[in-house]
Amino acid sequence: MNFLDYLVTNSQQILFLTQAHFLVVLIAVGIGSAISVVLGLAVSSGEPDPRRFSWDWFATGIREGGLVFTAALLTVPSLALFALFLPFTGLGVTTAVVVLTIYTLYTVLRNTVAGLTTVDRAVLESARGLGYGRLRRLLTIQLPLAWPVILNGIRVTTLISISIAVVGAVVQGPGLGILLLNGISRIGAANSFYQVLAGTLLCLVVAAVFEIFFAIVQRLTIPRGIRV
Repeated sequence: MNFLDYLVTNSQQILFLTQAHFLVVLIAVGIGSAISVVLGLAVSSGEPDPRRFSWDWFATGIREGGLVFTAALLTVPSLALFALFLPFTGLGVTTAVVVLTIYTLYTVLRNTVAGLTTVDRAVLESARGLGYGRLRRLLTIQLPLAWPVILNGIRVTTLISISIAVVGAVVQGPGLGILLLNGISRIGAANSFYQVLAGTLLCLVVAAVFEIFFAIVQRLTIPRGIRV
């Protein structure tokens, strides 16, 4: 059979794996982004030059330490990290979600910190003069101005997670990695190349769907004047 025949014959399995790939990435990015944004908000709302042993001083240390730690995790090969979590979370969806979540942390945290800390201090001082407290300044001024940078970080980490999720097939994680792994392990057999080709093309389709989603979110949540 040709490639189109293969797609038609196996359409139900291919559709199921595509949906599973989309969902596992969505869940992991959602959890990782929530953790990173909350942490970024907690440690990036203080003064640029805090006094020693003040909360802002400790928050700066936590922020820098968090960035270094999550960056170090990002350098661990994905195959190794999946294997390291097997004794704790076992085979299946849980391991895939946990590992993918870990890989989302650095990019979103870095962009959250960058967006919040680069807001013009004059704007924040003006808000303070108008009686805005720290929390109100954070939520009504810093966060809206930083949101384009944060959203871009979430978008980038989503695209990275689509490819890393493929590796999750080695621990029986859901998604298109199953097609790719089966095709590669059977290379030279009937339809093995079609499995690899279908898995690759559908990863691109999943990425395109997420790109459309983020374009819509950007238009709905970011004023035209501050879009990046």
